[in-house]
Amino acid sequence: MRNLIVLGGGEDQIPAYREGRRLGYRVIGVDQRPDALGAAEADEFLCMTSRDPEGIAAALGPIDVAAVISPASDAAQESVAELSRIYRTPHRTAPDALRCTVDKGFFREVVDRLGLPAYRYTQADDVEELTRAAAVLGYPLIVKPADSSGSKGITVLNGPADLSGAIEYARENSFSRQVILEELIVGRHGAVESFFADGRLAFMAVTDRVVTGPPAMISLAHVVPADLDPSVYARIAEAVTAICAEVGHRQGPVNFDFVLKPSGDLCFIEMGARLGGNGMPLMVRHAFGLNTVEAAIRLALGEPLAMDVTAMRTAALRILTAETDGVLTAVKGLDELRSMPEVVDVQVFKAPGDHVRAYTQAGHKLGYLVMVAGTREQLEDALDRVLSTFRFEIEPDVKGSECSPASRSAS
Repeated sequence: MRNLIVLGGGEDQIPAYREGRRLGYRVIGVDQRPDALGAAEADEFLCMTSRDPEGIAAALGPIDVAAVISPASDAAQESVAELSRIYRTPHRTAPDALRCTVDKGFFREVVDRLGLPAYRYTQADDVEELTRAAAVLGYPLIVKPADSSGSKGITVLNGPADLSGAIEYARENSFSRQVILEELIVGRHGAVESFFADGRLAFMAVTDRVVTGPPAMISLAHVVPADLDPSVYARIAEAVTAICAEVGHRQGPVNFDFVLKPSGDLCFIEMGARLGGNGMPLMVRHAFGLNTVEAAIRLALGEPLAMDVTAMRTAALRILTAETDGVLTAVKGLDELRSMPEVVDVQVFKAPGDHVRAYTQAGHKLGYLVMVAGTREQLEDALDRVLSTFRFEIEPDVKGSECSPASRSAS
């Protein structure tokens, strides 16, 4: 039996384990956490960092590898490329598309080169240079690692008082120690989940993206289709096509975050030449009937892409979260949630007795909720009913918290 290597063993990689096995492959998982979900899903599991492709290849030896994949992880994409080279698998991400994924400053250069709406930024690894740049950029601004995903290491600053701490926080979450400072763009947040086939935009889902407030600005929910004028959709498709042509991304998944400014300017923020995270493939499957995880695996295997959209439904993905660090004591209202006609999928990643973290980065999520309905108004009504009946009960950590034990609603 041929092998499929999946780098990462978190919630967003698990669908690749299951799809790989369904397609008849022996699945090898890699994650540095011994308690990663992938450890129980894989046929073979390596407890080691996914950022060491040579070490992974040495541990596995000369085996028959059909493909390498890592959905939702920017950090592992360079390893995917190197392992694909080592094992001579059919598909490789274009070098410049890969660089856009792991270097936010390079992506900004591509956007500027194409003459797309831009904003001011500076990227560096020198604290003094960044401090001087912040004074020129002004406030508010975003401080974040140049090569990380999942909202790790991000801070929004309204003034210079906490700049040094924000820079250090970003550096701690950057593999290269590179930090990017960006002008804070105000407007409507959105996301694009798309697939290219032979240089053509074969599929594109555009979502209205709900984010938490400062300082982290993390994705909290997506609604598809985005409530945008058709002319904006056309501009998004044109820009996405231009960016991918510029970086040579002709095949496979690619996702973007963007902000639509009140002026109408469409500012692309980040790009990932991979499947999106935070449950995006799950929502796409329910909204469009399209299994993008299977499509990404088949591409990695060298098979032709088939983007067969079989549905077009209004759908919402809600990320389930905690407001405080603590111990999960109960999950209330889960049966009622699953009985709601609008709820098509609900996944809870933690069980009573598990320690949970406040939602300050994407990796702290507690679950996913996917709903479909005839209209956005029906979705909003259903979500109101969800939030009134479903909750996580959490015993807050005593250290650093003045809260007494209490029930906390699911965010």
